[in-house]
Amino acid sequence: MSTIDSREWCKFFPLDITTESDSTLFLHRLFTVTLSALTARRHIFSNDHFSSKKLGSLFVPLFTRPSPMIEQQRFNSTVFSWIQGVHQALSKGYLKLATFFVISKLDDSILEMYEYYFAYNSTGIDNHNESFSSTTSVDDIQQQVLKALEQINQFVDERLQSIDNRSNYRFCVKIQYNSSITPDDYQPPGFVDSNEIVSAINWNKISTTKITSSRKILAQIKTAHHKMLLVFRTPSMNLSMKTYL
Repeated sequence: MSTIDSREWCKFFPLDITTESDSTLFLHRLFTVTLSALTARRHIFSNDHFSSKKLGSLFVPLFTRPSPMIEQQRFNSTVFSWIQGVHQALSKGYLKLATFFVISKLDDSILEMYEYYFAYNSTGIDNHNESFSSTTSVDDIQQQVLKALEQINQFVDERLQSIDNRSNYRFCVKIQYNSSITPDDYQPPGFVDSNEIVSAINWNKISTTKITSSRKILAQIKTAHHKMLLVFRTPSMNLSMKTYL
């Protein structure tokens, strides 16, 4: 595994991840970086929605604001709103799960979904039965990040069929909270209660869809204060995944 220059690392993540607030900022940026990497690799958004920066041996795409004003407004009201909302919910310890969906416009079926599970080294919060170590070093975390990005690239390239016409799909993020501590009326920026939203997406159908396929873990990254697990799932493996004979 390659080493990472501190100047490269600081363009993505905080150099010090010792405190809980540092770890929260790291996790927020990790969500942004991995979602950027996934959506760029899947060609979900056009190339002008990304810039590229070097991290170790990799060139990592990052969300950027597209040039056309109409596209910029649309991207600001969706992707950057998701990122802002996830950051706020993370900082409060409320966020338990964030799921990025690729949904067919034809019948509201799920093509694929990417589940971000968040665990906290705090009492009173559901931590998905995770244990935490206070000795997690920055070097260890850096190697975890590189491994995750390499796994994402390899999985998309080798196991997923291309999305031929992205205009046939909707892309959205849905979040779930740690119910034991989250106020009933809480909603972060960029999100509304699914029971109240007026949407072209049939969330009732999606919420009752049975996901019977096996999970593919794309990333497991842990600090002394948090853990993020990124999992790929799809209801029908034949729709989204390549078959090898």
